[in-house]
Amino acid sequence: MPVDLLAHIFMERLPLAKPDPGLADIVEGYYHVTWEGREKDVWASLDGAPVLVFLLNAPYRITFRGGHNRVFNRAFFCSFGLQDTYITHLPKGMELLVVRFTNCGLYHLLQRPAMGIQRALCGIGEIWGKPGEDLAETICNSRGKEQLGLLEAFLLQELPAYTAVNYMLQSAVQLIRDHQGRIAVSDICSRLRLNYKWLERNFRRYLGVTPKAYLSSIRFLHAYFSLMQNDADLISIALDSGYYDQNHFIRDCRKYTGQAPSRITSLYQPALPVL
Repeated sequence: MPVDLLAHIFMERLPLAKPDPGLADIVEGYYHVTWEGREKDVWASLDGAPVLVFLLNAPYRITFRGGHNRVFNRAFFCSFGLQDTYITHLPKGMELLVVRFTNCGLYHLLQRPAMGIQRALCGIGEIWGKPGEDLAETICNSRGKEQLGLLEAFLLQELPAYTAVNYMLQSAVQLIRDHQGRIAVSDICSRLRLNYKWLERNFRRYLGVTPKAYLSSIRFLHAYFSLMQNDADLISIALDSGYYDQNHFIRDCRKYTGQAPSRITSLYQPALPVL
């Protein structure tokens, strides 16, 4: 999703609609916003929690380029593995309905692991076929609370009869978030009394990445958010975010965004979604 929007969700600056109690282990919540940011070259990123995004206004289309070249109509899933990917056409004024799943929620709902989804970006029809495409069209033709009602009715219908939630993995993810990615994998295992092989196996199964890779992505996101809104120098941002030095941060910035930090600071203009 657009990193501008992710920053506000991540920092809890947007109103959150809570899910039906029957979906509490699957869905973290819903966000309904209007995009008022840039119309091109917006970095697409994620903090590990999968999302389903509905595009509620004409032309109902979004275009990604770079590490993933895709065009979606009406709705798409965004999960793991986004790097060097940019949104090139997201018109100002586009209303978005964002379904934010718990870290393991989407995979419990679909009854398949992260690697079974295959792609970091995929259309709703690739997951749910024609029923999913019909849902997206129906939601786009509805408004307000009716949209959430239709969405939750569909999700409850898709909910498996029995779902074994991986609470230990969720605790590990929350620990990483609480420390903003600045915690060693060995410390996670020690605090939660987990075996490293179990942790790595479950991270790969449900998030599609290793614990170390997840730590790295969360740490970089916090550094990037500081880059977006902070006048501090690059060295201060890097060290405050847990990097060894400025070069370490620059390498991660190129890895995740395909650009140097200096390029981002020269081009970026913060934009708040309209609630």
